Amino acid sequence: MSSGSKTIEGDFTPKFRNFDWEKAKSFYYVAKCGSFASAARFLNTSQPALSRQVLYLEAHLGSPLFSRHSGGVALTRKGKELFAIVETTFMGLKEFTQSTHATLSKGKKRKIRIAATHADTAYILNEYILEYNIKYPEYIFEIIANDQLIDITLNDVDIAIRPYDPTARGVQQELLFTLEKKLYASTRYLEKYGEPQTVEDLQHHRLIAFSHPDLHPYADVNWILRLGMPEGKLHEPVFTSNSLECLIEAAKKGLGIIASSQKMTILRKANLKNILPSIKLTEKDGYFIYPNYLKKDEEIIEIKKYLQESLR
Repeated sequence: MSSGSKTIEGDFTPKFRNFDWEKAKSFYYVAKCGSFASAARFLNTSQPALSRQVLYLEAHLGSPLFSRHSGGVALTRKGKELFAIVETTFMGLKEFTQSTHATLSKGKKRKIRIAATHADTAYILNEYILEYNIKYPEYIFEIIANDQLIDITLNDVDIAIRPYDPTARGVQQELLFTLEKKLYASTRYLEKYGEPQTVEDLQHHRLIAFSHPDLHPYADVNWILRLGMPEGKLHEPVFTSNSLECLIEAAKKGLGIIASSQKMTILRKANLKNILPSIKLTEKDGYFIYPNYLKKDEEIIEIKKYLQESLR
């Protein structure tokens, strides 16, 4: 054990006798989310309640755990030490209690829980997971669609499909796919309004965009609204929705131009034309993320290889 580890034990172990691990969970999420407001939304609780729990921990440990600033919070030295202890403890508990099989009337089957965003789940991953499940019926897959923070340590999932997280510890992260967002419109729209030749031409066209972009922390959903506009200015969309299905349907009916990725099955089936083909946004990389204790699990590795080959 390093001298740093001994220091942590010396500072914290006596005070851990009556330590409140439920409040430690709240502390953990504030640290992961970077602010009390974001953590409160994720945990479906109030910001004052989270603040009280963290204040209790700070009083119990006799040291501030966060430094507050306008953009959120940052861990203090003691906060970083506590975060390492809490994360390691939760990960160890999960590994110890991991139940990888679900009991059915015909015996036991391997249950694998995969979390991804709603769009990635429904329009990229689901068709491949279904095909894999048909080929290997001995598995039970639970696919969790969630656009908010997924943390393998506390969300009790085996696999998360998310952008690379440089702060993540105790997990493996391997590239799965890259999404390129482009512009699309229906023939019906182009016949009525013409086809833009430059991004500046978009100022004279009708654009379709997401409402509530803050609900999509892993995607630049309204990139289209900045195209061809001066810095800090946005196009005014003619139609918005928080549903990709509604946006695609609006584009199909000729209402306007939409930005999406060809990897999305819903877009491929919509028969829309790619306009301004040289204009694209390499929006994000999707990584196959799983805890270290599964890195030698042959079944998890086979699923990873299958998805990598299918999506590339």
